[in-house]
Amino acid sequence: MADTELGTHEWWESYKETVNSDPEMDVRGHDKFSENFYVEIGDERVLLEMDGGEIENLVPNPTMNHQWSFGVEGDRETWEEFVRETPPAFNHEIIASHYRTAVRNEDGHLQLTGDNKRIFQHLRAFQRTLDLMRVAHNDGGS
Repeated sequence: MADTELGTHEWWESYKETVNSDPEMDVRGHDKFSENFYVEIGDERVLLEMDGGEIENLVPNPTMNHQWSFGVEGDRETWEEFVRETPPAFNHEIIASHYRTAVRNEDGHLQLTGDNKRIFQHLRAFQRTLDLMRVAHNDGGS
């Protein structure tokens, strides 16, 4: 497990380095995944400004002057389950987790917000970006 706590400045910087050095992101994001999205962990929101499959900027507490297409929200406990090396069922990937929240109205899962068309246009790159949270959190583990 990472020495830094999920959602700290150090954690986000480590995560950015993980995403930007991931060879699979070169394939999935290859010059096309430039949609900004936010991750909300409890009450803390961070905007990820993507450029060609890389995180160009991390913006804590974005304001109305920032733009994004979509976001992922969940309480801290849910995100901590998501980034576990072996996450529990339905918190192992974003669509399964969102389904549990949006369709089954269950608590303890992540929820997608924003432009669904943009999410699905970039789903593979977006999913890989989120999956790399797990890699960064577990020092390179799955």
